[in-house]
Amino acid sequence: MRLKQLQRLIYAGITTPDGSVDGRLYRSVAERALRGDVGLPAARRLQIYTEAYFLRLLSCLREDFPATSTVLGDARFEALARSYIAHHPPTEPSIDHAGRHFPTFLRDHSILLDFPFVAELARLDQAITEVFIAPDSPVLDADEMRKLAPEAWPTLVLRTHPASRMLECEWRVGDVRRAIDNATPWRNPHRERTVLLVWRNQMDVYFRELEPAESAALRVASEGAAFCVICETLARAHFGEDPAEAINRLLGRWLADGVLAVCDLRAQRAATRCPQRR
Repeated sequence: MRLKQLQRLIYAGITTPDGSVDGRLYRSVAERALRGDVGLPAARRLQIYTEAYFLRLLSCLREDFPATSTVLGDARFEALARSYIAHHPPTEPSIDHAGRHFPTFLRDHSILLDFPFVAELARLDQAITEVFIAPDSPVLDADEMRKLAPEAWPTLVLRTHPASRMLECEWRVGDVRRAIDNATPWRNPHRERTVLLVWRNQMDVYFRELEPAESAALRVASEGAAFCVICETLARAHFGEDPAEAINRLLGRWLADGVLAVCDLRAQRAATRCPQRR
């Protein structure tokens, strides 16, 4: 048997969920590739690597989906994780991506009959992890905004920070995750349409439910939009307060939370100093 073929068989044996590609073939490969003794046969040596491989991936999934793991319980979560790994084995060197397809896997699984909200809860878990490891980028600073001339504000392009996510949910899964984070008893969430904002500020990750108008405005900003367009989006929504006051309030909150990314403010300031041709 050629070395490359032997390596592929050993790899297949280690990464197969039940520890066997074909029972006889697996034992044969182990005996030919590894040395064993009376105390530890070759097949058992290979099985040790198999168990370690899945236990490490299981540990990774538990870390990335803590609320999902808590809701499902250890035994059920492990069974789902093993089935998931069999269908979606890691394809990248970094273990950070091991759970990339887990929420989608749950969305199509019969587990939803007992936990209809669990796929969305997994998506929230995933978003929190993604935001935590997202690339760093300077946030839009309120002091820099104040340096802009008033006539530059309408055309100022704003963008949501790359370390942020917006999730449209059918269930109030934020309540579940919040309870688990606070080590308090969790309850099955109410079915209610919500939009969650997940963002990182410094080294901490936060999430909260968005007001309908705020959700619409941030959706526009997520693609990059002039400040005047964002204001128009907010103004079209119903407020229990004056639209101008609402815009000031929400902009102040976004700046304080670090939700917006830095734009080229120097170019904006320079543009306001240049005389306009007529």
